[in-house]
Amino acid sequence: MLTFSSTSRGVFTYLTGLLSVAERATCAALVRMQRGISHDGLTRLLQRETLDWQTLLSSIVASIVGRLSTGYLIIDDTVIDKTFARAIEGIAWVYSSKENRSILGLSVVVLCWSNGTVTVPLGLRIWRKDDGKSKVDLAVELLRWVKKLPCFSPQYVVFDSWYGAERLMATIERFGWTWVTQLKRNRRLNGVQLRALHRHPYWMEEGTLEHSHHVLVVRHGKKFFATNDTSWGKKQLLEIYGTRWPIETMFRVLHNQLGLGACEARTIRAQAAHITLCCMAYVTLERERQSRSRTHYALRREYRFHPERAERAVNSMIFQGA
Repeated sequence: MLTFSSTSRGVFTYLTGLLSVAERATCAALVRMQRGISHDGLTRLLQRETLDWQTLLSSIVASIVGRLSTGYLIIDDTVIDKTFARAIEGIAWVYSSKENRSILGLSVVVLCWSNGTVTVPLGLRIWRKDDGKSKVDLAVELLRWVKKLPCFSPQYVVFDSWYGAERLMATIERFGWTWVTQLKRNRRLNGVQLRALHRHPYWMEEGTLEHSHHVLVVRHGKKFFATNDTSWGKKQLLEIYGTRWPIETMFRVLHNQLGLGACEARTIRAQAAHITLCCMAYVTLERERQSRSRTHYALRREYRFHPERAERAVNSMIFQGA
């Protein structure tokens, strides 16, 4: 948790503003929601090199879900549209599934923890075209980081076909964890492409993927799913793959309610800080959703009309713990 200082005042102001602002969540708009801090103060907060945003996010998550011992991990990415902000460091042409085309923006790889009821972001990495790392590489970095957390052993790790790469699978298997994914139809099981393996569209088969991964593969219509836990049945595999959906809900709230794409700062450091603060605001909403049995959207409406309630929620989370 934070102790009260100029830094914690800035974090408090930023989070409260994200939760209660009724306009685009720029630094100028957030300052109008709060007293006692300037636009320059918030800008300096985003640029601060000595502040470890990943550690701060992790400490807040830990205060809510404890040791993270009874849940699973989700890997996915989201695109932040920066079409009208070409001067921002690190933006590139990235494919947006929402727009169904490539746009100028930032692609952010996110690792989430969920137990099916509560879902919170654990860590994130911004993909940069010029640093030589793929999004799979960033996902591996996040998994290696989370593996170091004490007493942490997820039930499984779930991700879509874009992350179904050998390196990611091998990393998860080295950790002794289970992975679940959708496979592209040109992947090979026992040396045969999945789309050519059987004529009928519903089957289940155990075998070896490329690079000697022993797996269970299920075809369900036009889609193929796989896991390295060959004791599962078809129904269980399909149901567990479906548990990746909460991260899509989280992305929707981050974009539509918490101003994920609103930061106008030009440096990648400031953009990363803003994205992490948005994730922290989401953790606050998730905590309140659970304790008060209200939806994310109902809470945002409430905080717009009653900013003091957003202040209490943030204060309770970052200064007092769960």
